[in-house]
Amino acid sequence: MEMAKTPRLFMMMFMQYFVQGAWSMTLGLVLSTYGMSDIIGTAYGALGLATILSPLFTGMIADRFFSSQKVMGTLHLINAGMLLLIPQLFESRNETLLIVAIFLVGLLFYPTVALANSISFRHISGVKLFPAVRGFGTIGFMAIGFILGQLGYSGSTMTWYIASGAGLALGLYCFTLPKTPPKAHGDKFAIRDLLCLDALSLFKDKYFSLFMLSTFFLMVTKTAYVAYIPVFISSLGFDNAASMMQIGSITEIIFMLLLSLFLIKFGFKVVILSGAICWVIRCLLLSQAAALESTAFVVIALLLHGICWDFFFTAGDIYVDSKAGEKIKAQAQSLRFIVSNGIGLMFASTLCGQIFNRTVTATGTESLPQWQSFWLYPMAIAAAVAIVFLAVFKNEPKVQPANTVAEQDAA
Repeated sequence: MEMAKTPRLFMMMFMQYFVQGAWSMTLGLVLSTYGMSDIIGTAYGALGLATILSPLFTGMIADRFFSSQKVMGTLHLINAGMLLLIPQLFESRNETLLIVAIFLVGLLFYPTVALANSISFRHISGVKLFPAVRGFGTIGFMAIGFILGQLGYSGSTMTWYIASGAGLALGLYCFTLPKTPPKAHGDKFAIRDLLCLDALSLFKDKYFSLFMLSTFFLMVTKTAYVAYIPVFISSLGFDNAASMMQIGSITEIIFMLLLSLFLIKFGFKVVILSGAICWVIRCLLLSQAAALESTAFVVIALLLHGICWDFFFTAGDIYVDSKAGEKIKAQAQSLRFIVSNGIGLMFASTLCGQIFNRTVTATGTESLPQWQSFWLYPMAIAAAVAIVFLAVFKNEPKVQPANTVAEQDAA
């Protein structure tokens, strides 16, 4: 039964990240192209605020009232219409309305990321098969990256039209996914459900709290990369930033497939710590790439994407799922997403925006000495995260492959 569902989850995850990549991958570059680079940080801050407000409520609905696949499909269909309106706001250069619209896109889209994870964990073994399912998300992200880069759309508003069409298709497809009914259906409603207080109880575990705190601060490093790497690549003289960024996506697929083996052999501490350390190395390489105008250093930094992303953030998804009880798994995923892409993203985007606006004031190759300084800030934060995590986090027993919820119910 599990293997019969897996191909459908592959397609879901492929389309989920295809849509996300279409509108978010080069958001910073599109803003820069239209002369609005000074609001890159504000735009990502708006997405962070949307993440705080939406997944708590949506996670509660998916856990208690409606099937997750129906909630996910409905959100994608509504968002497809919103994505269609964005290009007009870029053209008019109406910064206020554009920020509001980007906020609404995040409000509708980001809950679907947590729901996609929750649906996957409900129907497959998390440690054994989730990395493979999530790997198809990376393939989808790569596919849209190559399309945008090769067609010359990296800095174009055409990205939003493509996202709208793909979002419409994904919204319809969600209604064909395996039925994922709410685990807490029939339980008495309480205000604690609306506030996700059940999931908040996970913070009683000090090691869970440390992981969440580490995630929060590493979001500064992640946001500096996600928001500004396409702008940096463009400053180096490349006009196909979206395609070039897919160098890293290739390694993401490789390490996604290897992730379960590393988790089973080494446990969460070693894997997550390795991811944090690689973020330090990556930022140092980008700083040196700016100083030396070295394409090789950029390529190496991009190739580290697999370990940076999979070993910290994807392993974190699995860690959170392993800590949550059956009735709060969707809430737990939403909670992690709020800490990282909500509160964390708001803090990170504000800080990164201030650093960028004060540090990188030139354009093109003249800005490269400034980029050298810029990348040292996120490097220092990642180093601090790695040191604290190494010193405090308990090396828990090695991860064991778990049965799926369906198998446990059948037993």
